[in-house]
Amino acid sequence: MTNDILNAREAANYLSVTKGLLYKLTSTHRIPYYKPCGKRIFFKASELDRWLNAGRVPTEKELREKGGAR
Repeated sequence: MTNDILNAREAANYLSVTKGLLYKLTSTHRIPYYKPCGKRIFFKASELDRWLNAGRVPTEKELREKGGAR
């Protein structure tokens, strides 16, 4: 079984963002994370996947099909 837990460096690499942006996302509570010992933070890859997928932007075709395109 693959380890689903990532440290901050691994999570930043996984998301292709800087550690600075990752910390900003955690400090504004925009991304799910764990802080079991009060200092180091950890992430679950599966939750990062869900977070990424929640921000999906529909295509122009999808918008037209729903009648939402301008």
